[in-house]
Amino acid sequence: MSGLQTLRVKLFTRPLFNYLNTKGLLPSISETEKTALRAGGVWMEGDLFSGHPDFEKIFASPYPKLSDEEQKFLDNEVEELCEMTDDWEVFQKRDLPEEVWNYIKEKKFLGMIIPKEHGGLGFSAYGHSCVIEKLATRSQVLAITVMVPNSLGPAELLLHYGLKEQKEHYLPRLANGREIPCFALTEPEAGSDAGSMQSSGTIFKDSTGELKIRLQFEKRYITLSAIATVIGLAFVLKDPENHLGMGEDLGITCALSENHHRCHGYPGWRSDQPWS
Repeated sequence: MSGLQTLRVKLFTRPLFNYLNTKGLLPSISETEKTALRAGGVWMEGDLFSGHPDFEKIFASPYPKLSDEEQKFLDNEVEELCEMTDDWEVFQKRDLPEEVWNYIKEKKFLGMIIPKEHGGLGFSAYGHSCVIEKLATRSQVLAITVMVPNSLGPAELLLHYGLKEQKEHYLPRLANGREIPCFALTEPEAGSDAGSMQSSGTIFKDSTGELKIRLQFEKRYITLSAIATVIGLAFVLKDPENHLGMGEDLGITCALSENHHRCHGYPGWRSDQPWS
């Protein structure tokens, strides 16, 4: 750092930062958001963007391989699905043909990440990625339709955080397409940046003493929204009376809801009503 930079930091940047911090003008970040930001790593990209990549280290890194079952699925079911899909026809009709939808559900394309004990295929992340890569060569719509339920929303959240009863009910239904999921994250003023999200939920007790969440949200551009039956709704949760004993600001969370709670159809929903 040059002398001029050091002087600027000392006389301008640091005093300005301290002033903004003491006046509470800097945006706060919850523990949930901190955890999300710290998750993962840079892997080989860190070397590549440094401008001095260590290719020996990169090439020595283990690379995942498909299992025999995943390879067989790629060679058969995935090839068959590609043959069934005409991308020009999809865009003309603005939907996948009924036989394609039926095949996707029958062969459990929507349940690739769901373990076998819950009715899914139990594929690895690499296996899922290879399937999507192949489908994208045939139809962008087809690839996204299969990708979203396997990457965003209720299934993975249920696997990590769901109650036993929730897993037993929803996961088999998501695996075979009886339920179609979507993830309601994006908003008119916030895209995939969850930190900019304005949708909020407030914990309160109703007249019977039951804990509920009063939600205020407006969502847009939700893939599969038009046909979704199960919705993962992302919002910022607050507990002003500390009912849960975890403080007032609880950060970003998700609510699992069935589609009859939606207030407006695709491309967005809006609500300020209490949800259980």
